[in-house]
Amino acid sequence: MSPTKKKLIAVAFCVLFAVIVGLVVGLVVAVLDATTLESVFAGGGAFAAVCGIGVAIISLFDFEDGRQAPPAQPQQGAPST
Repeated sequence: MSPTKKKLIAVAFCVLFAVIVGLVVGLVVAVLDATTLESVFAGGGAFAAVCGIGVAIISLFDFEDGRQAPPAQPQQGAPST
């Protein structure tokens, strides 16, 4: 798998995890008798924090290509030794 696809999957997982955390935080704040606006701000803040920290951590990793290059073929018409 290419390094770009690996990084894309990692970022997508991070964003999905941040969405879940944001929803849970928003619901918990709503259950604690907060206003709707406070619940939305808490959920959005949790989403932004988790997503930002997650993407920052993902950027520290070096995603490498695990595939091997095919063997080089001699060019057509080139002298062979």
